[in-house]
Formats: sequence, structure tokens, C-alpha cells
Amino acid sequence: MKGTAMGLAALLLLTGLSGCFGEEMKEDPPLEEIRLNHLRMKGSHNSYHVKTPGVSTLVPENNYSHADLDVQADRLGVRQFELDVHYIPGMGLRVYHTTLDPSTNCDGFAGCMSVLLNWSTENPQHAPLWLFIEPKNLPTVVQELDILEMIQTEIATTWPANRTITPADVQGDADNLRTAITSNGWPTLEESRGKTLFVLLDKTEIRDLYVERNPTLENQTMFAIVEENHSLASIISFVNPDTHGDRLRDASAMGFMVRTRPDEATIEAQDVNYSRLELALETGANFITTDFPGNDLVANFAIWLPEGPVMCNPQTSPEHCATRDIEPWGNYTPISIG
Repeated sequence: MKGTAMGLAALLLLTGLSGCFGEEMKEDPPLEEIRLNHLRMKGSHNSYHVKTPGVSTLVPENNYSHADLDVQADRLGVRQFELDVHYIPGMGLRVYHTTLDPSTNCDGFAGCMSVLLNWSTENPQHAPLWLFIEPKNLPTVVQELDILEMIQTEIATTWPANRTITPADVQGDADNLRTAITSNGWPTLEESRGKTLFVLLDKTEIRDLYVERNPTLENQTMFAIVEENHSLASIISFVNPDTHGDRLRDASAMGFMVRTRPDEATIEAQDVNYSRLELALETGANFITTDFPGNDLVANFAIWLPEGPVMCNPQTSPEHCATRDIEPWGNYTPISIG
């Protein structure tokens, strides 16, 4: 009996231990991968803009200057840029604001892109850059001269194809781009490092022409800003986070990349008012696009995101997302360009 009792005790002990071993060996489910819409980043509006002497005094909304594009990327952590593109006969595609406000920190469309491309080459592990391109010629001129094709050609000539993420790359095998984004999601951060995405920043007849000519955006580099229910829906942009807050939040929840602005026409900067920034952050926006990314110390106004210029988006990212894992080497500091 004694031997039998000891045998039963040993058996029970082994059974209990095997349960413990089983729990220890049980693997945790894999963590959700960090995707592009899980990020929030600082962007600069009219990223090329430099104050034109005399104009900034007469037109306060033009009273801001940006550091060089590579300095914005390196020192200020800007990851979303905007370039206004004008076609000038005999000169090609140029980048500036208006004929009365022409000062710029880079030379020509290809030249401006090359500044960022060189920085990207030197920093291959950066979170992806986003270049928003806004054609400024009249829609009829854009159509007659095929300026959209000029822009596409110049992008393809300047930027290496293996360092861009195109609409077709995101769509993959899905029926359309919208379905790919809402069902499968954006590419992951890790497979997007060192790459760039281009966006046509336009909601006028120019955008309509682009979509009409390229209904699936196949063989095109630029994404289009369209309505949320459109088959090409991907980036949703409304500059005012107050009047369009609900729509921005809904778009963010659906998985689209969302752009808004924490300041406009230097109004917030003049008043040193950050209430619009708070509204912008509440929308779940991925792109917080400002005239004051941190280089204009005279204005006493600058946009700095809570955890750094590229951070986990608290409204969209998984709980395990850590900002330090996005770009751990960043040393972003305010600067003055005089």
C-alpha cells in the first residue's frame, strides 16, 4: 500500500508539473506589426518657402521661412513635405509660392527632390518621407501641356523606383486601393524605411483629370486625395481640424492617412495660440502640417509633437508601439535661420 501511495503521489506531481511546463512553452500570439497609419509625424506647409523682402510685411500670411529641406528632415524631424510646382516655358518645373512671393530654399522641382533624396540616402533607416506635390498652373494649362505627366516623369527620373512606395504597391492583389487599405492595411514601417511616398495635393479639376486619366493609378507614383468612398481613397486631407474634426476622426478609424493643420495663415503664430494644435491631435491625424516646424525663433511659436516629430499615433497604433523604436537616433532641436 505504501508503495502504491507513493506511486500515485509521484504521478500526481508529474501531472501537475507537465501542466506548468505546458503553460511555459505556450507561445504568445505575435504582436501586430506597426504600419504607416500607426504613425504621426510633423509636416511643413509650403516646405520650400522663404520670406520675400517686403512681401511678408504687406501680406502677413506669407511671413514665415523654412530651413533647407534636408535641415528640416535632419534637425526638425519633418517627414511630410509640400512642394508647389509651376511650369515655366523654357525653364521647366519650378518650385515657389507665387510670382509676387517667389523666394525659395531649393532650385527647381528635380533640385528640391534631390536635396531630400540625398538626405534619405545618408539616413537609410528613416521613417518614410511623404512628398505632397501641388500643381499651381491653371487646370486648363495643366491639361493642355500635360503637366501632370511632366511631374510624373520628373519624379520617376529623380527618385529611384526601389525607394518609392506607389499606389500599386499598396493595392497589391486587392480589387482596388481603398479595399487594400481598409482590409489589409498600409505597408509596415520596417518594409518602408528609407522610402518615399508621393501625393497629388489637389481637390480641383486637376485631381479629377489625374483620376480620369489613371482610374487605378497603375504605373503612377502619386496617390490622389479623393472622397472616402472612392475606390482610390487613401489620403484624406482637411486643413481645419475644428470644422472637419468628425470626418477626420472617422477617416483615421477606417485606416486612411489623415492630414490637417495646427496653424494657418500665421494667425496662430501671431497670437501664440496652440488650441488648434490640440484639435488637430484629437482627430487622429497622421500629418500635422505647419508653417512653423521649429526654425523660426523670432515668431515664438513652433509645433512640436508630444513624443517627438515622428511618434506612435495614440488613436491608431497598437499598445506595444514605442516611439523610440520608430527613429531612436533623432536629436531634434529648434534652430534659427536668421
